[in-house]
Amino acid sequence: MPYIKSASPDANVVTVPDYPTGYVHGADVRRNYIPMAFQITSPFDYDAVLLPHALVMHVNPSNYSETHTKKIEKIQTRGGWVEQHWGDDLTEISADGSTGCFMNIYTGLSSVMRQYTIAWDRFRDLHDLYRNNGGVYDPTGAIVLQGMVRLMYDRGTYLGSFRSFEYEETAESPFAFHVTWAFKVEHIICEIPMSFFGPDARSPSISNVTEPKYGI
Repeated sequence: MPYIKSASPDANVVTVPDYPTGYVHGADVRRNYIPMAFQITSPFDYDAVLLPHALVMHVNPSNYSETHTKKIEKIQTRGGWVEQHWGDDLTEISADGSTGCFMNIYTGLSSVMRQYTIAWDRFRDLHDLYRNNGGVYDPTGAIVLQGMVRLMYDRGTYLGSFRSFEYEETAESPFAFHVTWAFKVEHIICEIPMSFFGPDARSPSISNVTEPKYGI
C-alpha cells in the first residue's frame, strides 16, 4: 500500500506491510497520540472523499487554536448607533508547528539535499493541499469544480478550506521549516464528544463513525 505522494517526482514510494502489525490507532482508546489528517471531498457529495487514504501530517502542530466570533454589524444613525446581530461567524482553526527534520538516509541532516527527504515530501503534500484547496482544475488551470477539505483531529471532523499558509526557515532550526496555517470551517461533521455523541456520552471508539464513501 503506497503512501500518498504528490510532491517530489524523483522520490521513491514508501510502502508499508500488508499484514497486521498490531498497531492500535489513538482514536480507538482515546488515550494515545492522535494525528491530524486531511481528506478531499467530492464537489457533488461532501460525504464522499476522493483519496483512498487520508493525508496524515508528518508532525502534529505544536499549537492549535479555534477562533469563535459573533458577526455584528454596527450602523451609525442620527439617533445613535444600531447593532445588527447575525449570529456566529465561521469558525477559524489556526495551527503552527515544525516540519520533520530534513534527513537524507545517505548524508544525514541536510539543507542542500532536503528535496530528497521524507520530511520534504510530507511538507510539499501539505503545501499542495493548501494550493489546490479542494478544487478540480481544467487543463488551462481554471477551477471547474470546487470540493472541500476535510480536517480530522482530536476535537472532531470539519469541512472547509485553507485561508492562509506560511512557512519560514530560521537559523535556530536550519533543517526544518516552521509552518503556520489557518483553516476556515464551513461545516462541522462532528465534535467530540458533545455535539455528535451527546453531552452524556462516553469517549467514542473509531468504530462509532460511519465509513466514508469514495468517488466523484
